[in-house]
Amino acid sequence: MLGATFRARALLAALSLTLFVAPARAQEAAKPTTTEAPALSKEVKEEVLAELEKIVTKQAFVPGVDLVKWPEFVAKQREAIDKAEKDTEFTRAVNSALRDFGISHIRFINPRAAKTRRQTTTIGVGLNGRPEDGGVRVTYVFPKSPAGEAGVKEGDLITLVDGKAPESAAILTGEDGTEVILKVKGADGQEREHKLKRRPYSVSRPDTLRWIGDDAAVIKIHSFAKGYERNAIQQLLTDASKAKYLVLDLRSNGGGAVANLQHLLGLLLPPETEVGTFVNRRTAEMYAEKNGGKVENDPILLAKDASRRYRTRRQPIEPFKGKIAVLINRGSASASEICASALREHLSAPIVGTRSAGAVLASVFGRLPHGYEIQYPISDYVSKNGVRLEKNPILPDVEVTERAEGDKDPAVEKALERLRSK
Repeated sequence: MLGATFRARALLAALSLTLFVAPARAQEAAKPTTTEAPALSKEVKEEVLAELEKIVTKQAFVPGVDLVKWPEFVAKQREAIDKAEKDTEFTRAVNSALRDFGISHIRFINPRAAKTRRQTTTIGVGLNGRPEDGGVRVTYVFPKSPAGEAGVKEGDLITLVDGKAPESAAILTGEDGTEVILKVKGADGQEREHKLKRRPYSVSRPDTLRWIGDDAAVIKIHSFAKGYERNAIQQLLTDASKAKYLVLDLRSNGGGAVANLQHLLGLLLPPETEVGTFVNRRTAEMYAEKNGGKVENDPILLAKDASRRYRTRRQPIEPFKGKIAVLINRGSASASEICASALREHLSAPIVGTRSAGAVLASVFGRLPHGYEIQYPISDYVSKNGVRLEKNPILPDVEVTERAEGDKDPAVEKALERLRSK
């Protein structure tokens, strides 16, 4: 999730996504409690929807997106909303309506998932995934989780969950101790079945450094959100400072806080480097004020006119001096896409892997009655070179679709091959 709030100087991103990156990254919506949620009353649902409408129509902002159409989209899902007796059913129906906007970083969160979002442990089977044709593609498996211990692998395609075709990873939601049966198709085309019991597991993923020979380092950054430790990242870059080549692995990094992104870029680029422009409601209003009330919906034109730019800041250590390559995939969203774009534009850093998610809107979280939350966008983003990244996935310079097997990682090998040839 790129989450952002200029009011609080932090944004998610993610792309939310954290548990979920709007379309950028879908993730299992685990439940941290062991009791079944009570049935929802019509009054509760209507109270939540009333506050949700205020936020979506009056506070959310994306240039050119008519957010006042929200009541129309709700009406299309009214039957499902009225029939919903559990918060999971209610959440699913509301998110179906939100998807009609066709933008990232907008999602409705039930009370248990809202609580989980702020924790480092959760209950579930332990994987992240995104919907695609044929099922849900696994984008990450937590090592010490039911899925990890059962042998579910990143890249597997979940085709059935308890005998039903999954529309999203949210179907994996369940209570502590309950079981779920997954039918999975591996990269080799072979189908497997896994019977998993949901239980608590840690969602923390420490970032890592490994050396390839004496002159190349690979740094894996899992997220810019929960778990991003600035001191640890600085130590990794300090340890890697003697390397001639650095491979920055942002695969399946769904984004996070803009302040954390700014921190990492400050370790890789000179201070005060212009990275891009966040285009918010005030940007559009200032444009109209300067142009006789003219309304402009093109974020690229609004960014050119904006006076405020997003820049790097000086960090405690000097920026890395060697050559850099960046690894991305479909799970790389939001802050990860901004990072990859900035390094390509300023350092000509080659991008290796598969295309990114194309989900780059700054967002915040709003509280709703009865413990529900809404993640909603407040800014668009345009890179320094005038590229809008929302709905515009970053395409790699070198496409690599093969996954890592043990110590062999084809994407890392191709990245180093490209760096050494320059």
